[in-house]
Amino acid sequence: MKRSLPAMILSVAFVAFVIAPVRAQDAGSAKTLPAAQTQLPPHSFKLDYTLTEMQDGKKINSRQYTLNLGGGGANGQLWQGQLSVGTRVPVSTDTQGTAQYLDVGTKINSSMQLRGGGEVLDTYCDVTSLVPDEAKIDGRPILRTLTIHNSMPIAETKSMLVGTADDPNSNHEFQLDVTVTELK
Repeated sequence: MKRSLPAMILSVAFVAFVIAPVRAQDAGSAKTLPAAQTQLPPHSFKLDYTLTEMQDGKKINSRQYTLNLGGGGANGQLWQGQLSVGTRVPVSTDTQGTAQYLDVGTKINSSMQLRGGGEVLDTYCDVTSLVPDEAKIDGRPILRTLTIHNSMPIAETKSMLVGTADDPNSNHEFQLDVTVTELK
């Protein structure tokens, strides 16, 4: 098959036009990979949460919760974990006679993400409790809730304060701490 000179020049120009930018992208991409695509070795972390209840500055109750988060891969990878412990309490009945329930207890949702070369921990803690039986409205329970939500950089193996809250119905204060340990 014989091609004319203008057709050959057009073919060569087309190939040069298409292949040259691809080669330039390949050569430049090794140097300019975004941080989100940098591969990191797998990581696993143990999160030890302590929820402390204090009255007039004295510790009256403390609960421990542990989550293990694992993962690895690209910078920006999100690791998530959830812990939930409690009781399902009937709060009402619908028109068909089906009971409606509410979860009462402690929920902790955690996620870690690598940002800017460091780990950032996002914690959402929700504690719901029943007010004593004598304090009901129309036979239905009254609930108290405590929610702490915070994002913070991680200082491994050191106890870090996630948040504190005063109970507006008493002289109690709640404090949530976490210690993060990298698992090897």
